[in-house]
Amino acid sequence: MRWLRMTFGLGVLAAQSVEIRRDSFGTPHIFGKTDADCAYGLAWAHAEDDFARLQYLLTLSKGRLGRLIGKSGAAMDYFAHFIGAFSLSRQQYDSLSPAARAVLEAYAAGINAFAQQHPQAVLDKGLFPVTGEDVMRGHMIVLAGMVGVGQALQQTMAGRPEQYEFRVLAGSNAIALSSRKTADSSTYLLVNPHVPLEGVMRWYEAFLHSEEGWHVLGGFFPGMVAPGLGTNPHLGWAVTFNWPDFVDIYRLSPHPKKKYLYRLDGKWDTLRREKVRLAVRLMRNPQAYAQGWPVLNPPKPKGPILRIRKNLEYSAFGPVVRTKKGLYALRFPIERLYRAPQEWYEMSKARSFGEFYQALRLQGIPLFNVVYADRTDTIFYFFNALLPERSPAYQWQGVLPGDTSAVLWKRYLSPEELPQVLAPACGYVFSVNNSPFATSCPEASPRAEAFPAQHAWHWNRHNNRERRFYELIQQKERFGWSDFQALKYDRKYPYDGPIRGLWHAFASLPDSQQPSQIRQALEVVRRWDFSGLGESRSAALLTLAASYALRKAQMPGYNWLEGQQTQLPPSLLQEALAYASRQLQRFYRKIDPPLAAVQALEVKGKRYAFDGLPEQLAPSYGQWDEKKGFLRVVAGDTYIQFVRFQRGQAYPYIESVLPYGVSADPKSPHYDDQLRLYVERQCKPMTLDPERIRRAYPVAKHLTWQGSRVAQAP
Repeated sequence: MRWLRMTFGLGVLAAQSVEIRRDSFGTPHIFGKTDADCAYGLAWAHAEDDFARLQYLLTLSKGRLGRLIGKSGAAMDYFAHFIGAFSLSRQQYDSLSPAARAVLEAYAAGINAFAQQHPQAVLDKGLFPVTGEDVMRGHMIVLAGMVGVGQALQQTMAGRPEQYEFRVLAGSNAIALSSRKTADSSTYLLVNPHVPLEGVMRWYEAFLHSEEGWHVLGGFFPGMVAPGLGTNPHLGWAVTFNWPDFVDIYRLSPHPKKKYLYRLDGKWDTLRREKVRLAVRLMRNPQAYAQGWPVLNPPKPKGPILRIRKNLEYSAFGPVVRTKKGLYALRFPIERLYRAPQEWYEMSKARSFGEFYQALRLQGIPLFNVVYADRTDTIFYFFNALLPERSPAYQWQGVLPGDTSAVLWKRYLSPEELPQVLAPACGYVFSVNNSPFATSCPEASPRAEAFPAQHAWHWNRHNNRERRFYELIQQKERFGWSDFQALKYDRKYPYDGPIRGLWHAFASLPDSQQPSQIRQALEVVRRWDFSGLGESRSAALLTLAASYALRKAQMPGYNWLEGQQTQLPPSLLQEALAYASRQLQRFYRKIDPPLAAVQALEVKGKRYAFDGLPEQLAPSYGQWDEKKGFLRVVAGDTYIQFVRFQRGQAYPYIESVLPYGVSADPKSPHYDDQLRLYVERQCKPMTLDPERIRRAYPVAKHLTWQGSRVAQAP
């Protein structure tokens, strides 16, 4: 293979050295002279642990995912072309700082070197060599999907653009307490994302230390060159998903006879056209080649390749969608996303709040609430969002007129124009995917009336975790370390939260003229104490019944969980209770088994009882397995980092845990060696002390590489 013999354009420079040390849980601790060395080692270590997922993301970045997983992959390839990722990355890559490009190119070199030494692990030979620009483009494509472009495109293609509302069934926790709220005068930070436990976006933990000052422990998604969240000796940060209105949809006025003309400001403008080529592997049983396989010998995709062409059109507003109901264009924040790798890199290298805020000014990361804490006792909440300035004269949460430049985006809001809270006197900030106007004590939280309503801040609703957090934070004047951890692991709903509507809908069904089975189920439901603890004898029945009813009504679960009022007919509620009762009776011979007997993680064919319910501070999202008869936990806490900045200490105290382990290879001892801690709601101690790490953990891998000319630039 020709690419095996290539030097990937890095040039021939003096060899540089990288050390990978792994602790007893396999967590890689990467040491290098330069930041680029660390990026090279990060790529190699992540490939050792999860090469299939890395290839999945990089294949997407090169528009080759259809070759790997068939039709669904080709749809993602089309999306990458639709948003203009390829032309934009070519135009913008050189605009990154030399340091950021050095890190990107070193990361690509690490991936290429691993592929070169392990050709049997390569899923798509045409993927290699990978470049720094490819890695950057992968960030752009994923982030464009995260701001709702895919949802807007689907609704528009279906002829329902006016119904578009950005929604994400995802959640995370982030909490910071200053010394005003802690018993030991330390500063506490919780880093706690919630995503599916398996799948492409699987959290990975690594430590980086270079002589250039890159010194951080954090969580990475596959393909990330810097941590998306984490802690360095000076500060730490967590992120949670947010969803204001990032995407605008315009109805164009086409020429009555000429297909590629549309009216703009009283004149006819011409659509720019582009043809793209896609490849689709015709697979009898498509599989996502990105999870749960041996790293070195994964199954290879099989089936013939179908090549197709697609036409793309672009207006002054953005890419165009032709439908039976009309011609539409989509506008979304894409042109700054190339800065995302640099922004995460600079955030992770920041040594003060000022440097961290300066990194946020890059605005390459288009979304996510940020919760920050540091060793100087500064805490901070920030509703990070790349939003355009929008005139109040238009209804932006609808379909906009596409014949006037008055609705063209002219500038983005600056960070100072977004909701934020800095060092509140009450001593706490938090985000649990809730309203940006309830992120600290009421007197410190941003005021909704101070921010233009046309950005749909209200799409970020008040939810159960927000209300439960307020209940708990008010119970103590000051929190000790164990209190802080207990707050995060709380498994109870607020008494007056949105979940009460779900419970009340079932509990208020009349007893009269009900079959005995339904009457018994109602007794179980009415006994519920809003707990998701393992001993609860109401939680399993109610969870099964609620998920059945919402599925039958084709309503997403967040209608109940986040406060939207949803009316379900009593007949459906009765049907749901009957279904849940039958299932539990069939498998457990009772309709009120404890939740711990019904809900479990299943790993390598073995079940581990696991409690918690959706939208709790320690959440579990279970799916009923009709064949095996249990609630299979598929999402919840996917990385936890507790951080304590103590006065007079050089390094913060850190504990962390992953759900299973750092490796995605079932053959690795580190595939599930953190599972016991995770199930028991415990963490492992971590350190940022490089000398302590060197003394404790021997070198697992010593790498040499040639470096890059960008990395060596003065």
